[in-house]
Amino acid sequence: MLWLTTKLVITAGILGWQYWRWRHRRMLELAARLPGPPTLPILGNALTFMLNPGEVLNKIDVFTEQYGEVFRFWLGPELNIVVNNPTDIRALLTSNKVNQKGPLYEYLVPMIGYGILSGGPIWRSHRKIVTPSYNKKSVENFSPIFNREAEQLARVICQKDPKKSFNVYKDIVRFTTQSVNQTLMGLSKEDSQNLYRVDEMLRVTQDIYGLIFEKMTKWWLHIPIVYWLLGKKKQQDYYVKLVEDLMGDIVGRRRKALEVSAPSEECMGIVDRYILSGDLTEEEIQKESMTLFTTSQEAAAKIASGVIMFLAHLPDWQDKVYKEMMEVVGPDGPVTSEQLKRLEHLDMVYKETLRYFSIAALIQRTVEEEITIKDGSITLPAGTSLVIPIHNVHRDPRYWEDPHKVMPERFLPENVKKRDPNAFVPFSLGPMDCLGRVYATALIKTIVVWVLRYAQLEPAGTLDNIKLNIAISVSCANGYNIKARPRNGRINELS
Repeated sequence: MLWLTTKLVITAGILGWQYWRWRHRRMLELAARLPGPPTLPILGNALTFMLNPGEVLNKIDVFTEQYGEVFRFWLGPELNIVVNNPTDIRALLTSNKVNQKGPLYEYLVPMIGYGILSGGPIWRSHRKIVTPSYNKKSVENFSPIFNREAEQLARVICQKDPKKSFNVYKDIVRFTTQSVNQTLMGLSKEDSQNLYRVDEMLRVTQDIYGLIFEKMTKWWLHIPIVYWLLGKKKQQDYYVKLVEDLMGDIVGRRRKALEVSAPSEECMGIVDRYILSGDLTEEEIQKESMTLFTTSQEAAAKIASGVIMFLAHLPDWQDKVYKEMMEVVGPDGPVTSEQLKRLEHLDMVYKETLRYFSIAALIQRTVEEEITIKDGSITLPAGTSLVIPIHNVHRDPRYWEDPHKVMPERFLPENVKKRDPNAFVPFSLGPMDCLGRVYATALIKTIVVWVLRYAQLEPAGTLDNIKLNIAISVSCANGYNIKARPRNGRINELS
């Protein structure tokens, strides 16, 4: 009986495998035309990617050198096609045939549900509801809050002991959180300072990203019993409860406030828009609010910290940015969106930071219909997972001289003209691009202006061989460490 049962199981497995191959014969045919590493039966290249999360992108670099700028690899039955060519990246990301997130984003769902970041059938409608909160007019109306919080941050930084280094991110994230709470979340200053478990969220946000990225990149964590035995499920449950508690408090406060009055259209935050739309369940409102909360306050804090760290280590650029600021903005008063547009040197440092610390290390899309690239010579089959390794593209020596070096001059107009414009895609492209690019740019640049008004930044350590942490986004593994001292004329104001 045991022998018969074993034989039936083996036969069923073989038949199932053959049926899968017959059903996906078109995909297999097209995949066979692409270069890529040798595969094992059933596993594909899964064993090749048994790596630490940060090493996955290094492996993609190795494969790019071996197989070229378009290659395939298999993770079990899932076909992944990596595209590194900037022109092809634009064509694919702006195509209506590639308008769904890839399977990797499923691992975001326990934390944030289906929606704007994770995809699913409702991402378009959810995005459409909140888009007005991110347009230029709304961001201009948020400017007074950006200025107020940035000035408070600047005062905190320039009161540091000038002899001691510190991780500026820990200060910046508190003030980007306050800015996001009082704009996108729609809260008052008082409510923003008294949210349930918000400090806890600030401490563990990067750990949440780390857990998600670990599950994305370690196939054995996809096995529920393994995930549970390693304590990952318990960790995930703690994070889910934390999200529910914090977002429940935010949404609850806004529901009570809306019973009294609603803000004007130009100043309305995303939580109010979701509540007033009537199209989302309570859980959906909380999960989408969490998505937009963390992708705003945490991402903005990391990029602002990167800009400030680079300025501290590049004194010539700090002088250029400061001099330009004094000419355009002056030593006091609110910073306007029009003034920010004229700060060209700051913009170059900002873009170099976005290049160096990619907001998304890689993105994955599902190919819903066959699509061709390379003048029709390569066809990506339907059902393929398209992988765009933005971190690798931003460090491709074909487009970036000394790609591991920090060089804001890359973005001088004469240097930009020499480079394929699609080699720099910090906010992605197409209908699923970053919703908050205008918002984040205004917030980050306002922070930098105020900090430089108050503080002279100085280096702590070196920019050589920066150790990177890759977990969804790219960040500085050892912190954004600098020193700071008050600028002349500010000492008396702080006493």
